[in-house]
This record gives sequence, C-alpha cells and structure tokens, in this order.
Amino acid sequence: MAKREFLTFRMPSKTRNILLLILAFLFLSLVYQYFVKKDMTDFGVCYQGGQRIVKGETLYRATDGHLQYKYSPASALVFSVFTLIPYDVAKFIWYLSELVFLFLSLVISYDILPSKQKKKGLVLILSFLVLVKFFGREIELGQVNIFIFFLLIMMIKASLRKNDLKGGLFFGFSLIFKPYGLVFLPYFILKKRFKLIASGLGTVLVGLILPVIFYGLSGNIAVLKAWQKTLSQSTPGLIDHYDNASIFAFFLKIVPDESRELAIIFVICSGLLIAFSFLWMMILGKKENIDKPEVLEYSFLFVLIPLFSPLAWYYNYLYSILTVVFLINYIDKFPKALKYVLIANLIVIGGSLREVLRKDAFRFYTGYSLVVISYLIVLFHLFYLRVRIKLGSKSESDL
Repeated sequence: MAKREFLTFRMPSKTRNILLLILAFLFLSLVYQYFVKKDMTDFGVCYQGGQRIVKGETLYRATDGHLQYKYSPASALVFSVFTLIPYDVAKFIWYLSELVFLFLSLVISYDILPSKQKKKGLVLILSFLVLVKFFGREIELGQVNIFIFFLLIMMIKASLRKNDLKGGLFFGFSLIFKPYGLVFLPYFILKKRFKLIASGLGTVLVGLILPVIFYGLSGNIAVLKAWQKTLSQSTPGLIDHYDNASIFAFFLKIVPDESRELAIIFVICSGLLIAFSFLWMMILGKKENIDKPEVLEYSFLFVLIPLFSPLAWYYNYLYSILTVVFLINYIDKFPKALKYVLIANLIVIGGSLREVLRKDAFRFYTGYSLVVISYLIVLFHLFYLRVRIKLGSKSESDL
C-alpha cells in the first residue's frame, strides 16, 4: 500500500514552480559567470553615463573612442538608478532584467496574434531558436535593444486595446533610448492615432527637459547639442562597416567603390517598393474587414528597424521577434513551396553561425550583410499572407 502511495505522489504545482525558478536562476547565474560577466561592455558605457549625469559632467566625449555614450541625456537618467549599487551587482541585475524582458516579449508577441494556429510553447521555442544568436550577442554586450522591443510590444498591446495614452507612454519612453520607434510614426498618422502620438511626443519632451535637474537650462541645451554632434560625426564612417547589416550596407558592399551612387538608387527603389507594398497591405486589411490587421502590419514594420537603420548590427534583427512568432504560427497557411522556402530561410537566419558555416563562409555572409536577403524574404511572406490569404477575413482560404 505504501509503495502504491509513493508511486502516485504528485508534487504541488506551486512547489514545482518554485523549484523550477530556483533551478533556472542557478543555471542562468552559471551562464552569466562563465560567458557573460567578462563582457557587457555596452552596459558599462550606460553605467558610466549614469555616473556622469548625476555629477553634472558631460556625457559625450571624443576621448571615449568606440565606447562613446550615444543615447539621449534622459536615458542616462534611467541608468543613474543603477549607479546606486556597485557595478558588478548592477551588471548582474541588468542581465537578469534583459532575460525577463525577453521572456515577456516572446509571450506577449504570441498573445496578441489574431488567432492561435499552433501551441504557444512550440511557437515560442522555435522563435527563440531562430533568433537566439541575436539574443546571445545582445545580452553578451549588455545592450538595450531587448528592453526597447519590450517597450514597443507593450505599446502595441496597449494600442490594440485602444488605450492610446498608455501606448504613447511606452512609445515615447522607447524613443528616449533609441529612435527606432519612429518607424511607427507614419503608420500612426495614417491610422489617425493622434492621441497616441501626442502622448508619445509628450513623454519625449519630458525626457528632454528632465536633465535640467543636473545641468541647468543652458547646460542642458549644451549637452543636447553635444549629443546631436556625436551622432552626426560617428554614424557616416560606419555605414559600410563589416558588421553593419542594414540595407544601406548591403548595397554599398555589393557595388564597386566607384559606383556608390548606384547603391543609393538601389536603396531608394527598395524603400519605395517596400512602402508601396505596405500601403497595399493596409488598404486590404481595412477593405477585407480583417480581424486585428495591425498585428501583421506591426510585424512588417519591426523588420524595417534593422533594415533601414543606417547602423544596424546583426543583433538588431532581434526586433523581428513578433515577425518570427507570427510567421511560425501561420506557417501552415502557405502553399507547400513557400512554406519550405520559409522554413529554409528561418534555418539560415538561425544557423548562420561561425561554428556552422566555418570561418571563410561566415566572413563572406557577414561581410556582405546577407542577412538582408533573408529578411526581404520574410517581408515577402508577410505580404503574401495579407494579399493572397487575408488572415482573419471571412474570405480566408489556404491558397
């Protein structure tokens, strides 16, 4: 009898969850100790920015070289909170925070889908595997892109619930760190989401004013000018850098040095084609009475962040979290040929590692920014879903 009771013992779910959290914490702590702690260079720059603004010192110094602080003064205010604790402790907290933001970003990306075609766990695990190399590099550097994506996905969640005031707060807060969220501004204008825009711009304005606390009015104006100068001077020389994976870098690298004007023409033509495709998708989304058409449209716009940012390092493609979650969820909607192309493309995105491609092939892939081709294919698949399948409409069919 005792043996039978032992065999039927079940650990309480609360106890099991606590045990799993402890094990996860221990595992992630080991990962941090042996693989992450030695770097997190970018977080170090942010931490230093927090120290400088509290002391009223200039944030932007040419003597910092490659490790110049390039975010807004307002973002340094946020990082000043971390300076209340020792640097090594702050690094670990930021590391854990990024993992939490990543987990929440994946979950929210699935939760806002118009319909659930595949199980949540499967979609999130596959999406994580496709993008894990971007996540790994982001966390290794201690960057802020996962945090920014979290703010933007929260903005989308709020906007889908018609809570434009809250959505605007997330929108504006994201712009304080990097201007990537501006890719959504023309979309909001076309959608007449003026309350969201006003809330966002109001948040930015507050962020621009707050450093007055440490610099005074004239000092704040001076530091804002120094920020603008730093960005304008540091960006042009890096556009065709080996690690830059934007569409600008892609065309600059494939055309001869003496034909750089041709690269600009290619970029403009690509931009116009993508813009026209997006407008077509918006018109169909409204015309066909599609349920939550914005989710596919947001997925499309997220890809444009790394594609059209002048400086897009490879890990910036983590902004495609929602996009990859969307496509994996709806992968069975594609015709067989396109489905296999998409699968192969996602494998290429996730599997283009030095350990897989080997040194020469990896240098070729990275040096020519070939990830751009993969994400143009991704945009095509999103376009196809809207134009041929019309997900969520009464006329939806598996063409």
